[in-house]
Amino acid sequence: MKNNLVAFSIFSFALCFVVGCWLISNGLNDRPTNESGAPVQTAQLFTQSEVANYLGISIEEVQKLTKITNGPDSFKSEIPHIEIEGKVYYPKSAIDRWLLNIELTIIN
Repeated sequence: MKNNLVAFSIFSFALCFVVGCWLISNGLNDRPTNESGAPVQTAQLFTQSEVANYLGISIEEVQKLTKITNGPDSFKSEIPHIEIEGKVYYPKSAIDRWLLNIELTIIN
């Protein structure tokens, strides 16, 4: 009886191991891929329309947040952005940090 219990335990462990490996491999294979089978990278830089969609605001509001003016009523740009060859881009990681900082400021 003991031998049967040990054999059953080993079989159960092996079965769980195989099923676990299968589940993990399926989870890894569910990532989006391009035509050559390489994983698709998510965009790290947003355009104005993409950041507007990401934040749930209009493009005009994004432009107002991005605009930097000089003078007594100057408004310094609060939204993190970079310019590359005259085009404005918004780094996703910087936008996420900016949103967290705004949320923490509002809460405190």
